[in-house]
Amino acid sequence: MQYWRSSYQRTTSYLTIKYQERLSCYCPELSNLAVAKIPRISQLTSAQEDQLIDYKKKWQNLIFSTESSSEAAIQASVETAYHCLNLSTPEIYIFESLFDIPDSFWSSSCWQNLGNIASLQNRLLQPLIAPVARQVAGQLWGKLWNISPRLEYTPLYPKGWSQDVRQKMQIDAFFKDRFGFRHCSRIDFCQGILGCTLDVDTWNALYGLVQQGGWLFPYEHLCIAVQKRLIHSVRLPWGAKNKALVDSLTRPESQVLAGLQLAALESVAGHSQRAFDCWVKTISIAQERLSGITQDFAFLAIIQQAKPITTYTDMDEYPFTSGATSPLASNVWDKCQQLIQLIETPELRIEAQAILDDR
Repeated sequence: MQYWRSSYQRTTSYLTIKYQERLSCYCPELSNLAVAKIPRISQLTSAQEDQLIDYKKKWQNLIFSTESSSEAAIQASVETAYHCLNLSTPEIYIFESLFDIPDSFWSSSCWQNLGNIASLQNRLLQPLIAPVARQVAGQLWGKLWNISPRLEYTPLYPKGWSQDVRQKMQIDAFFKDRFGFRHCSRIDFCQGILGCTLDVDTWNALYGLVQQGGWLFPYEHLCIAVQKRLIHSVRLPWGAKNKALVDSLTRPESQVLAGLQLAALESVAGHSQRAFDCWVKTISIAQERLSGITQDFAFLAIIQQAKPITTYTDMDEYPFTSGATSPLASNVWDKCQQLIQLIETPELRIEAQAILDDR
């Protein structure tokens, strides 16, 4: 019985939308009157209320996944999205994280013909919102807004990136807009559970990109996809997952560089012990998994990051004053002195010693 009711709702909703579209072309006044009289879905059944809980869990995992999709899956999703946007398949570059992009990439020929930014926000998400909203009563539409939690984060960009590089990596507005995923989650529920009709191709294209779990930097002729969505935060509720993503990075160099930035963020958040522990962890990774000049550069980066974690914000006693001296400062500088002795490249050792002398 439930199946036939759902099927009936879908059919009725579809015919209603088509009727509105045709009526609005020939007689806008009657169209407005018709919209006012069309019954909208105004409440959930008990079964749908239970499914609402499931969808909240689903979207919490989707928006911050600790699993990364395969390159083949990402490639297919990007191709589908560009086809939906009536664009040819671009050059697609896939990296595990922003810390895995080599310096040589910024001067490669792919940057010579970017074209315009391919906006997912304007061209995929926005056309889906209004048709679905017309099928759900305002109070219920507002209730569904909370399926996905509010997001306020930005990518964890490598510290050494120049302004020119940052300008090239313009993240799509869909990811910058803190409401993008919240719109998607209620559209998903309305389409999947309430039987609301929408442009299926457009929704599948957008949802396919969301499922990949990373960042996307889409231009007309170039698309850079990042598998792991590292964020500029160590705070709840995403801090633990963010650290897990850093720990899961394949390249130890990337783990060191990303881990150093998390250590600095812990310091800013007033967590001196966490900052120290995170910083020390990068030393272990460099010592155990790196060698030669790669290890020397990692040691130098670790020493460069020492000063930011020896000064921190005491959120408990002095929440509005920055620059407190960490109680672990002497431990930090002692470890830096030990690391300098391990650096074999003479010029890098001199640079590291100058940082220590200038502390």
